[in-house]
Amino acid sequence: LTIGARSRPGFFAQYFWWISQLLPISRNLQTVGVAEICWVIWKLRIHACFEKKLIRSPAEIVCYSCAFMMYWAGLQSENDQTNLLAGSVALQQEALHHHVAQS
Repeated sequence: LTIGARSRPGFFAQYFWWISQLLPISRNLQTVGVAEICWVIWKLRIHACFEKKLIRSPAEIVCYSCAFMMYWAGLQSENDQTNLLAGSVALQQEALHHHVAQS
């Protein structure tokens, strides 16, 4: 994994402990991150089920997620906004790097 994790969380309560060990971000950003990922999965599921728009690659999910993060950054405090935008850019660059490598 990109952020240096050797494991992954199995449930939400474990997620908050896990992410705090890997990234020095506020609890607010941890909550925004997990809510945003759930929202993206839900939106893409709706696109796939009802609009027949299938996902072509994992990078597509990450890029869609980054677009939401950039939008939601405007709703955060200045410090959290800066961190969310920086994280979104880094995540998108990493996803696109791996997407090119898989092609």
